[in-house]
Amino acid sequence: MFFDWKDFGTFLVSLALSAALIWGLVWFVRAWWSSLPLWLVLIICILLAVAVIGAPIWALFRWAERYLERQQAAARRDRRG
Repeated sequence: MFFDWKDFGTFLVSLALSAALIWGLVWFVRAWWSSLPLWLVLIICILLAVAVIGAPIWALFRWAERYLERQQAAARRDRRG
């Protein structure tokens, strides 16, 4: 089966966490960004770019691993009887 309630719960938690992180980032930029030194701003910008690009790729990789494990387990159960 493609849809699993455990995946839906995980999706909702990740959606809430993403919203909280975005809110925190907006607050950080509005409150502190202009007072930081340029070198620190550059480092933070690079780290944010890596996180924004890498996190969805990593999450998709983990989901695909779990999905593949479930498919393989279902195929083994079908072969056994």
